Amino acid sequence: MRLLFVLLLACNFSWAQVIPLSHGHAHNDYAHARPLFEALENGFTSIEIDVYLYKGELKVSHLAVGLDKKPTIQQLYLDPIKKVIEENRGTVYKGYQTPVILMIDFKTGSTETYLKLKEILKNYESIITVYKGDSAVRQRAVNLLISGHSPIAELMKEDSSMATVDGDVFTMSNAVYDKVITRYSSGWEKYFSWKGKGEIPFEEKQQLDFLVEKAHAKHKDIRFYHIPDKPKVWKMLLDAGVDWINTDKLKEYRKYYDSESSK
Repeated sequence: MRLLFVLLLACNFSWAQVIPLSHGHAHNDYAHARPLFEALENGFTSIEIDVYLYKGELKVSHLAVGLDKKPTIQQLYLDPIKKVIEENRGTVYKGYQTPVILMIDFKTGSTETYLKLKEILKNYESIITVYKGDSAVRQRAVNLLISGHSPIAELMKEDSSMATVDGDVFTMSNAVYDKVITRYSSGWEKYFSWKGKGEIPFEEKQQLDFLVEKAHAKHKDIRFYHIPDKPKVWKMLLDAGVDWINTDKLKEYRKYYDSESSK
């Protein structure tokens, strides 16, 4: 019944006219009341999915608790978004050609989880971008990005793949991984102590500018998670050139972005 309900929602989604948010990353999207669809209704173009390899299936969950009852990645994300793309004639958002990113956070071992994901993706090749290294060679409506226990070694051996890697910010210093990384991410607290009160300290703003510049020099995106999730911080990050605003507050960020865009 849950899968049928999700697919019915997908059929109706194409009726809504949504302006996509080019910088919006829906953090832990599966934790929302209506995973995927709340993100799409608010225009998010990067969506985070935690998965566990459990009894031969990729189960969507933040914790390894009650996995028997958790939905699979096909049920909660791949089948519904494929339906949306079909309804919108090849794109996630009607008339918006830029792919939407599904960031799949591996919570179990990289190799075995990746092998299962590749097996699953055989049924979704029509909607998933194909890469050679970090460059798209066959662009489709969805880009896959793997974080967590990333299969970097496996991806670097492949001539082509259906995913790239979201690497930790500290890996920017290792050019070996540039081949398969398209985005760098790190916890805010690893580099900054500012909580959004007053102005960001000068030294921390310099550090942020340095990291953004370094990522962009490599032609990669950058994101910070566990940020102080509030408008003042969103604005500072956007002004600094951070590519993805990591937020749990989907409706609030949508309203903020619309308000700023109308000024």
